[in-house]
Order: sequence, then structure tokens, then C-alpha cells
Amino acid sequence: MSALLDTTNLDELLAMLGDEFRDIVRQYVDQLEDEVAQLAALCAQRDWEALTRMAHSLKGSSGNMGAVMLAAAAARLEHAARAHDEAEIESALLELPDLARRTAAALRAGRYA
Repeated sequence: MSALLDTTNLDELLAMLGDEFRDIVRQYVDQLEDEVAQLAALCAQRDWEALTRMAHSLKGSSGNMGAVMLAAAAARLEHAARAHDEAEIESALLELPDLARRTAAALRAGRYA
């Protein structure tokens, strides 16, 4: 397991599903930037309910893709949004763009996407 990815899980899924899994990972990677932007927009709108739901969704999809650090960051954002903790929300949102970029790069470098 790398700091960003659970490569053991990814390797198992790749062995089972092959190119179908790569297609799924590519779709996940391709939408990451937009999802992070949408999360920031929901914060700017102070729509805590929608922010909570979207952070929960990112947490789940990231967990499914073995993106453990991004899943943890999304969980942090989800909990902060649920609590309406604006300082923690902003702090969590600050780390997401770079973490999403590094996660996408790691998935590509590992030939999962």
C-alpha cells in the first residue's frame, strides 16, 4: 500500500476485471477535478446538506478505487459539513485539489487508469 493508494486491493481488482476495471478507474480519474470544483461551489453557497452528500459520495468512490488518502479527506469534509463547521470545511477543501491531482497521477502511474 502506498501513502495515496491501497495497491493491494487495486491489483486484485485489476487481475479480476482487467480492462473493464481500467475503464472504471479512468472514469473516476476524469471526474475528480470537476467533483472537487463542485464541492468548493457548494461550500461557497453554504449548502451544507448537498456538501455533506457529495463529500460522502467522493469518500465512497475514492474508497472503492483504493484512494485511501482522498477517501479520508472526503470523510473529514463530510463530517465537517454535517456539523456546519465552516473552519474545518475550508481546511478540508484546501487539501482536496492537490490530493485529487496526486491521486489521479498515482492511479495513472500504476497503470490502473
